[in-house]
Amino acid sequence: MAAPARDLPAVTTTRESGPRRRGPRDIPRFLLLCLLAVIFLAPMYWMVATSLKAETDVIATPTQWVPLRPTLDNYREVFTSPDGNILRWMWNSFFVASVFTVLHVALCALTAYPLARMRFKGRDTIFWIILGSMMIPWVVSLIPTYLMMLKFNWINSFHSLIWPGLAGAFGVFLLRQFFMALPKELEEAARLDGANSLQVLWHVILPLSIPALVTLAVFAFMGSWNNFIWPTFVVTDIDKLTLPVGVNTFSQRYVTEYGKLMASTAIASVPVLIAYLLAQRYLISGLSTTGLKE
Repeated sequence: MAAPARDLPAVTTTRESGPRRRGPRDIPRFLLLCLLAVIFLAPMYWMVATSLKAETDVIATPTQWVPLRPTLDNYREVFTSPDGNILRWMWNSFFVASVFTVLHVALCALTAYPLARMRFKGRDTIFWIILGSMMIPWVVSLIPTYLMMLKFNWINSFHSLIWPGLAGAFGVFLLRQFFMALPKELEEAARLDGANSLQVLWHVILPLSIPALVTLAVFAFMGSWNNFIWPTFVVTDIDKLTLPVGVNTFSQRYVTEYGKLMASTAIASVPVLIAYLLAQRYLISGLSTTGLKE
């Protein structure tokens, strides 16, 4: 007589958690990303490579894609050039960009909060007017703004580099969309505890909006740091030049010192690159969640 079969324990198969294996479909995507990386990094490589060449090697034929005799003379001459003080220009740019960023973010937050969280007559009309101002080319306001700076006696001062561009429609739009996605229950709870509008903004809304605030701050800092045309009009004193305008002094009317120009450009790119790398996590979070509904 056959022995009764014993109950065997049920065998369950679970899918191992871990990194997803790359399949054939990922190869074109990977190749496309590599191509885009080469396209975006090629100008930066050429800038650094040119800054490490002597002037004779820069204009040599055939073109030297890799510096055959790398040298740091261009960087040394940039820092010791009698035509200007690049450290002073860097400090001017850093001071102007930092003050502009703080004031710009504060003004945009104060404007975006009532447009996103309060109800009053004409709110949407005001928002669409602000948004529509983004369609006006900035060159239209160049001459009127310059005349205003003349009237205020702000030519050749940092005031002309900070105040005119503080009101930004993009910053108001970005923060408004982010504020609208925040839960209303937190704001209602704060008001039940007796908080007014400014206290709600400072203690509830802004701490939850760090990614959007950092994103706007990086954009504002980069825009002010890289600004070239407006400082060219309003600042002529060599000690008050910002870095982009000061770098232009190495490109003269008849002679362009490409090695020094690329070396100073590489130096000017470092602070912006550092700011972007430090805020990269907040940038991705801020841009990916802006505009989402609750």
